[in-house]
Amino acid sequence: MSRKIIIKESELVKLIEVAMDLDIYSQEHNVSTGDGNEDAEDSINQIIDRLKELLNMLQSGKKVDTTLKGRIYKNLDDLNKTFSSIKYQS
Repeated sequence: MSRKIIIKESELVKLIEVAMDLDIYSQEHNVSTGDGNEDAEDSINQIIDRLKELLNMLQSGKKVDTTLKGRIYKNLDDLNKTFSSIKYQS
């Protein structure tokens, strides 16, 4: 058995406003820095996603060829150089 609830229009409007506020505040915020780095930020997020996936594969026992391990180490060196260059640039 369903019941009917009677509310005033002003109460309905307030209820909808609160629901919309909750929806806005519960969403993940992607604050744009507006400094032209959006494409680099997207690339970094893609790198993080790939690294998480690789880590999961390795942790689940995936065998990796020595040549591919070497590429991982080289990529780490490249990432460290890029990181230092960005961190210490004037």
